[in-house]
Amino acid sequence: MAVKTLPARSDLDPRYTWDLSVLYPSEDAYRTDLERFETEADTLAGYAGRLGESAANLAEFLELYFGFLATAQRLRNYAALPVNVDQHDQEARRKAGEFQSLAARVNQKLAFVRPELLAIGAEEVEAFMREEPGLARLGRYFERLESLRPYVRSTEVEALLSGLSDPFGAVDRAYNSLANGDIRFEPVRVDGEEYVVERSTYPALKGSRERAVREAAYASYKEGFLGFADTLTELYLGRVKQAVYTARARGYADTVALQLEPHEVPRSVLDAVIDTFRANLPVWHRYWAARRRILGVARLEEWDVFAPLARRPLEVTYEQAVDWVIEGMSPMGEEYVEPMRRGLVEQRWVDVLPNRGKRDGAFCSRAYGHTPQVMMSFVGDLGSVSTLAHELGHAMHGVLMDGAQPLPYTEISMVAAETASNFNQALVRRHLLSRFREPDQRLDVLNEAFDNFHRYLFIMPTLVRFELAVHDAVARGEGLTAESLVSLMRDLFQEGYGEHITADDRVGITWAEFGHLYVPFYTFQYAAGISAAAALAEDVYEGEPGAADRVLGFLRAGSSLPPVEALRQAGVDLTTPEPIERAFGVLEGHVAELERLAGT
Repeated sequence: MAVKTLPARSDLDPRYTWDLSVLYPSEDAYRTDLERFETEADTLAGYAGRLGESAANLAEFLELYFGFLATAQRLRNYAALPVNVDQHDQEARRKAGEFQSLAARVNQKLAFVRPELLAIGAEEVEAFMREEPGLARLGRYFERLESLRPYVRSTEVEALLSGLSDPFGAVDRAYNSLANGDIRFEPVRVDGEEYVVERSTYPALKGSRERAVREAAYASYKEGFLGFADTLTELYLGRVKQAVYTARARGYADTVALQLEPHEVPRSVLDAVIDTFRANLPVWHRYWAARRRILGVARLEEWDVFAPLARRPLEVTYEQAVDWVIEGMSPMGEEYVEPMRRGLVEQRWVDVLPNRGKRDGAFCSRAYGHTPQVMMSFVGDLGSVSTLAHELGHAMHGVLMDGAQPLPYTEISMVAAETASNFNQALVRRHLLSRFREPDQRLDVLNEAFDNFHRYLFIMPTLVRFELAVHDAVARGEGLTAESLVSLMRDLFQEGYGEHITADDRVGITWAEFGHLYVPFYTFQYAAGISAAAALAEDVYEGEPGAADRVLGFLRAGSSLPPVEALRQAGVDLTTPEPIERAFGVLEGHVAELERLAGT
């Protein structure tokens, strides 16, 4: 009997692992900075009570402060990233926890910064900016700070709230340990072969050509989470209660405002996403019907949602994926493509392959002024190509921002971030659709497109609706259980599936699979991002004059403009349903082609 296993981290070819030496060339260098870190925080704390003394004093402090924050990002990434690629590495976990505790202490020492900056007053700050050139380019920083005035508390209260980051973070850490390490999924055996089910392998298994493999892997994966449903419920509700507490402590209307207002994202954007999603559910119902016909099954089941549509899906090497992404992004010009090419080919930005203990999913992280780090699990299909393109969108967003903006203008909303990442996916997808003409090849590209739209314009809006209901219930003091959360999620999915798929409790546990929910209302920003990205990518691909330059301008802007305004200047108004409707229009076009290929 063949046994399909994952390699240990130590067995991987270093060419396919990320290079963290760009952060620190050695452990000694990291330790040196780590030991200085708290001392530098003490130096900054020495400015408490003095920030408003003069323009020169304020400029001196902020220069030191922003440099300190850049060091914090560098230390954080060096300490935390190794845990993500090997949850079983105890030394990596120790180091990450050590930095987390240090960061909490430091945050307490610097809790005076926002209250004291606000105490200076807007008029005096304007006078300081006229007097001191170093402050003049920080107008947006002070403007954003002023907008948060109603939610900033006294230095003493800010210190208490900052001090909660470590104990509050225990919930997030416990979830990650449970979901990515402690939950063990039963291996599945189909036709004499055994398949290892882990979070890093499940994406490939749920996309298997063999229906029996998909069904068995689905059962193993979902039941793994259901077996810990009560614990997962307590962890998630604990996180929601933290958000409710923080919103009340700061004076926000609710947890939605807590998440959106600091990032200057209007509530109307969230409402537009939800309303437009619900109005376009018939598009999804058409898709499920066409998918069933293409697959040739009597009834579509949940384990068929990610089944390959093509008879012979493309097998893609990582090197081929790199070439396709570079080719697909070529309409953006050398300013975009060349740094990305170097990052992929020469600088080892990407941790590529699955291994034992590697967490699920993919992400991009960066420290200001340093090359980004991307984590993924490349499995040799078009979905992996799409994931690579997505994360490189984040990476290039960071590269372009860092080159154009000071550190305080590189803290961006997730709406902006997900626009950048989904833009890459959309542009690379258009390139592949122009490249492949055979029906089976096009089905494979369409399959990737549907997987992407399913994630961002089906799963994410559904999760947002789930979040809204749970957060409202917790705020009202209602008691919630694993059963009630599973039931809520099941019903929301059933609405999206219509008559085409039957949702059960295994569908209902889907909320537990998404660590995204531990950042409240993070998920809807994916849906907003893909909508903006679809519009921008169509304009760039079609060669609309100035479209690529407008996108580059958006990427360089960072948070020097509110995200909605930066996108408006790029050609997209997210405060209206129009870009979301346009994204559903792209989806509907893909569904229409699928229907034609299905013979309907």
